[in-house]
Amino acid sequence: MEKTRRLARVWEVGAVVLLAIGFIVLAAGLSADWLHQFDVRIGSAVHSVRNEGLTSVAEGVTMLGKSVTDAIVFVIVALVLLLKWKQRGETLVLLIGTVAAWALNTWLKGIFERARPLDFLVVEDGFSFPSGHAMVSSFFYGLVGYLIWINVRDKWRFAWLVPALTAVLIASISLTRIYLGVHYPSDVLAGLAAGGALLLLCLFAVRTIGLRRASRTGSIKTGTQTESHKVTL
Repeated sequence: MEKTRRLARVWEVGAVVLLAIGFIVLAAGLSADWLHQFDVRIGSAVHSVRNEGLTSVAEGVTMLGKSVTDAIVFVIVALVLLLKWKQRGETLVLLIGTVAAWALNTWLKGIFERARPLDFLVVEDGFSFPSGHAMVSSFFYGLVGYLIWINVRDKWRFAWLVPALTAVLIASISLTRIYLGVHYPSDVLAGLAAGGALLLLCLFAVRTIGLRRASRTGSIKTGTQTESHKVTL
């Protein structure tokens, strides 16, 4: 069991490093022609399918990545975590991580100061790189999905739907930012990389909290059984 945990940590560290490298490559290439060509080609392909119906859907989906929506979802999830599953530590990780994701995104945008695309369908203020919707949503909904999954995976036969729907939600929110013309594709990829790295770090924290809770619970049960055994004797 311990060997499996160590191997998992190695993979997680490797994934964080790869995501960080990906972000750095995108950031370093902001003024490069190859990245400009990439943004133009992907952006044009996404924009080519624009129509009134899809635009209405995109505007609705992108609202799920707004800070107001995140706050509402957080309150609901936090109440479930605290009242039903008694997981204060996990709730705190979700809160701190989400605030950190928004703060980090604001800081990064201030560093790179990339102007937003001009072919937009909705008006957004602030800088473009990295995408706040992609970064915060990949972290926030990723962690929310994980917290729900670990609590229902042994009780619900369709628990596999939770990570699947979470991935679809994150991808959909991210794609709407390109479709609506408020972000370049590279903005979205950078946001996903940064948000993914932060998510992996917080997943480690959540698992550590869970292991410590299980350890304490095991100690209490063992102590109770030992005490009962002494009385019986």
